[in-house]
Amino acid sequence: MILGRVVGSFWCTAQHKSFDGRRLVLIVPWDALSEETKGSTIVAVDTVGCRTGDVITLLYEGSGARQVLADKTCPAEAVVVGIVDRIDIDYTDN
Repeated sequence: MILGRVVGSFWCTAQHKSFDGRRLVLIVPWDALSEETKGSTIVAVDTVGCRTGDVITLLYEGSGARQVLADKTCPAEAVVVGIVDRIDIDYTDN
């Protein structure tokens, strides 16, 4: 599971039937320490109702994504599984 930031929505006029009625979002991995987005954009299925700008938890592994969606034939690789309300980081420099 990784942290990410929602940067937009994604629409397809022709898509696999498993995506019918499901919202697709664009996610960029997000680093909690530097508070920067880093890495390539990921297309994910939104299962929690996230919005652009939200920090989310992303399950980025095909088999787990299909389990969350309860669809063994779904070609999804990534699924948004949570919206982050708060992050507390407690570390000391040694």
